[in-house]
Amino acid sequence: MIEILLDREGDAALPDGYQLVISEVDFLLQADQNLPLMIRGEKLCTWAEAFYKARGMIYREAKSFKNEIRVVCPDLTDEHIQLLAEELGKKLTELNKPLTTQALLQALFPTALWKTPPSLRHAATWLLWVFNENPAEHVQPLLHQIGEQWWFEANHEARDAYRASVRQQAEQFLEAWLGIGDQLVASISEEFPLEIPQDLQEKVRQNWAKQIIESHGAFFSQIEKLSIPFTLKQSAAKETWRYLTNNPDDLKLVPLDQLSTYLSQSELNQLRQYFAPPEPGDLPDEPAKVLAWFRNRYLPYREWQHYANSPQGKEKILQSAHEFATWYLDQYPRALAGAPLHKWLSFHKVNEIEYGENCLVLLVVLDGLNVTDAKFLLQSIRTHTQRLSVIADHLAFTPLPTITQFAKEALFRGVPPVKVPDVEPIGEILPEDKSPASRLANVHHKGIYLWRVLEPDRTYHQKNKSENLHQDIEGRLEAEARKIKEIVETIPDQVILQLIVTTDHGRMLGQVTRSISVPEGMQGHGRAAWGNSTKVYPETGYVIEDPLVYLFAESFGLPEDVVIPLDESAFRGNDNRVGSEIYPHGGMFPEEIIVPWIVLARDYVKPEVEVVISGKGRARHAGTLQIHVLNQSDIDLILKDAIISFRQGPERKLELEATVDACSEKTFCREFEPWPSPSDLKYSSAVVRVGQPNQLIFDYPAQIEIKSEDMYIESDNILEDLA
Repeated sequence: MIEILLDREGDAALPDGYQLVISEVDFLLQADQNLPLMIRGEKLCTWAEAFYKARGMIYREAKSFKNEIRVVCPDLTDEHIQLLAEELGKKLTELNKPLTTQALLQALFPTALWKTPPSLRHAATWLLWVFNENPAEHVQPLLHQIGEQWWFEANHEARDAYRASVRQQAEQFLEAWLGIGDQLVASISEEFPLEIPQDLQEKVRQNWAKQIIESHGAFFSQIEKLSIPFTLKQSAAKETWRYLTNNPDDLKLVPLDQLSTYLSQSELNQLRQYFAPPEPGDLPDEPAKVLAWFRNRYLPYREWQHYANSPQGKEKILQSAHEFATWYLDQYPRALAGAPLHKWLSFHKVNEIEYGENCLVLLVVLDGLNVTDAKFLLQSIRTHTQRLSVIADHLAFTPLPTITQFAKEALFRGVPPVKVPDVEPIGEILPEDKSPASRLANVHHKGIYLWRVLEPDRTYHQKNKSENLHQDIEGRLEAEARKIKEIVETIPDQVILQLIVTTDHGRMLGQVTRSISVPEGMQGHGRAAWGNSTKVYPETGYVIEDPLVYLFAESFGLPEDVVIPLDESAFRGNDNRVGSEIYPHGGMFPEEIIVPWIVLARDYVKPEVEVVISGKGRARHAGTLQIHVLNQSDIDLILKDAIISFRQGPERKLELEATVDACSEKTFCREFEPWPSPSDLKYSSAVVRVGQPNQLIFDYPAQIEIKSEDMYIESDNILEDLA
């Protein structure tokens, strides 16, 4: 049966086999010919409707895309709809029916934005899209409509971003998020998760440059506290550096340790020539405090002394290095037997790497990466990708001696060098000199993978005499950072990805002369030699014959005895070759033994958790604590333990090991004895460790609501009652 279509709006698609009628003459010629016709135009359709109705002939209204668009978004005007229809053109006929806001926007602006559920990252993507696209007025009702939908669905602190549908609004919101705009527009604690457009970066830079000058450089301390992308903080640091190089007297107003995270080594050295850091001071005894001493005292002073070529500084460094070597010689054999230093040894730390069912851990071992170079590598990684967050920027101690032949395999197998032949690697070893991105993209077996990188050690040896050695090293590390970015982007998003950046050994910050003959019966390499020493060793396991120290293989977990110089010297080549070398390794200077241990996680978001520790008891008696946990995240969490500190006595640790389901709350009870006194509670604090399924662990301060009853009421002022 023939059907007549009436296209009143004039925008319906012409079906196959139909003839288009657009004038009265055409209609009169074809109206009674029993042909499939589409009548177009409001007046012509009204005339045709009367004609066919009078004759009992079948007709129907053709679907109007304009009406369909109007149904989708009633706020669109006729002019808006006309412009949208013209812009969409033939795409309108290809869209699935009924139309939706998302479908229309996808046809107008093809992007994954419209199909992605609301999240903090999605809100940032939306702002940048509006900022860059500067959408026209006729699209605004559609954007406003979808923005309101996302606003209702979102549960993150940037949800108001969805109400910015014009460029000016998006720019204001972005500026507030990035710390240079009106905080009443937006105050967001989470870091902006995407790359900032260049023109917006420049606006931020200009804003801060003015304030840095006006504050004599001190304004950087405020910028450093902001939750903004690393690249912006780096830009602010460089502006501060530019100001300070022209106004070195103001260096006292800016802590260099803040700037050091963002500046290159050469930039830092330019500032250090004006301002010597504090001397290293006395060496602590505890391993954790030694690492803090190295990072905060020894290394800044060592770098200044090296680049300023200070004779007085050299004396201090040699003294500190000798103290450290003696401490490590005493502690290391005990650590192999389980003493406190054990947990800080790099080959022990690999045994504590944990991972969940869907977690891939990539241990990136760069050969000879000292702590200074690791800082530059981390800068490069954070510049190239924002998908990696720094979970831990720690330090570790290497095995002895600090050369690849002994240290790397010990690290890969998690044992001292002597046990290397008897133990398999802790994970699959990936090829050197090749990015493992494609290999890891298709792995079915999750777990630990070990990626050996020959840099920067290779460049240090090949370019040792080059005047541009630092630039060469930074160039190689930049290349490795790009490979890491490729890995991050290639491994499927559903895989939980962690990276641990470390090294087999550090390297000395200075120059040595090859002046020491290799002892008979031994072979040497740089600042270490090994073989049969024929020495008689005391209980300590080492013998010092200045400037050498001999290590007993059995005491130091080595397959052979080892000899190491304690000063700034090295062994001659096995062919008795002499000469000099800069940045060597193999010895016992702190920078040769203390190495980076940096943990990075992809797309890391700290869960939203609240913890309250409460309870009521009688001082010095047994009681019960309630640990109440509110898990606002959408993943199950594991409550590891709680560490509680009071006014007096050591920290108290509660083992918890309990699960808190996603979007839920739970209370756990634990016996606690002795119960604290009221005076102890005045200065109480607690930290609770919470783990994710991917084994990442976070610390949360707990709210303390503990009450204590005591027959004795202590007073801070013992004379108070006599007043």
